[in-house]
Amino acid sequence: MPENEEEDPRTAICEYNGQILPRQHPVFSYQMEMRMAQAELGLAIAEGVRLQATRELLDMLDTLSQMLVDPDSKLPDQQRKMLNHADEVWLDMKEKMSQGDRRAAHLLNSSAHMNNALASLIRCTEDPDFSLEVPEYIIKYLGKLATFVYREAIGHVML
Repeated sequence: MPENEEEDPRTAICEYNGQILPRQHPVFSYQMEMRMAQAELGLAIAEGVRLQATRELLDMLDTLSQMLVDPDSKLPDQQRKMLNHADEVWLDMKEKMSQGDRRAAHLLNSSAHMNNALASLIRCTEDPDFSLEVPEYIIKYLGKLATFVYREAIGHVML
């Protein structure tokens, strides 16, 4: 395209594989949801409660988000084992939210964004024209991290 012509606002370049894709492609939803999950964890850190644990959640999310550009990045064994014990359970959010717990609210938002990012990433794997290898590792552990963050928000963490 000549430099004097405007770019097509309906497309964007994928930072992971350099393809020009329609903006509604799930890879862009994945990217935005991951950014929002990270931002919510940052806000949870700003609350000043359980700082080390919350920073560790952010570190795990950052490691997983790097996997699309660096497939060799992996969670340390201790974090991976911790996530492997985070089984999905139903927990009552109403009681926690009625207490006005801002950290918990940020963690719940982060968990929801992680689940949305995961759904978008799975849709990427189903697109035959999308040339990006998505490691099964990130799919597995992003889901586990979302569950772990949810449990941390509610205060039902298995250590």
